[in-house]
Amino acid sequence: MHGQGLRRRQFLRYATSGACGGVFGLLAAGLPNTGLAEAGVLPATDEGKLPKGFREPTLTLDELEVQQVDYPLADVLARVTIDNPNQALTLSKLTYRIVLNGVECGTGEHPEKLTLPKKAALALSLPITADLSSVPHLGINTLLQTRLGEGVFINYVIHVAFEVSVLWLFKRQIKAKLAGRLPLRDVLGKLSLP
Repeated sequence: MHGQGLRRRQFLRYATSGACGGVFGLLAAGLPNTGLAEAGVLPATDEGKLPKGFREPTLTLDELEVQQVDYPLADVLARVTIDNPNQALTLSKLTYRIVLNGVECGTGEHPEKLTLPKKAALALSLPITADLSSVPHLGINTLLQTRLGEGVFINYVIHVAFEVSVLWLFKRQIKAKLAGRLPLRDVLGKLSLP
């Protein structure tokens, strides 16, 4: 049994140093911990990193639109763009949450895998239903008594997270915070009361 372990380590050392070393080394990195670190296989600290030359995709918020407010729920739509400076990537497990005036009040997720095109941008719409009753200064009485001044805003942060896969071997979690200020008049303009 000891001889088999030695032969396996010698094979892995050979496979990770030869012309096919990159592929064999990456495949071996996914195996259970059986002494592979001493065989020159990628250390655990490299898990989740993209291959050399790849850069993380970046997110920008194009618009946050209030579509409807049926108090206490507000339906908003975040239009985002994901820029991909790499070869085509598979995007999955996209989740997002919205924080208004410092309070998380809505979450969502994109149910499907997507393809980020090679060296291009992908536009996405993320629907979010926010519970305004949990947010300070957005209670129904406050909203009804607020004057629609130009300088009254709601601070928001949208947290977005997703996973990208490269060549079926690399996976990386990407996180972004998209912050801004939403005019309160945008909320009051869509408010409908029972």
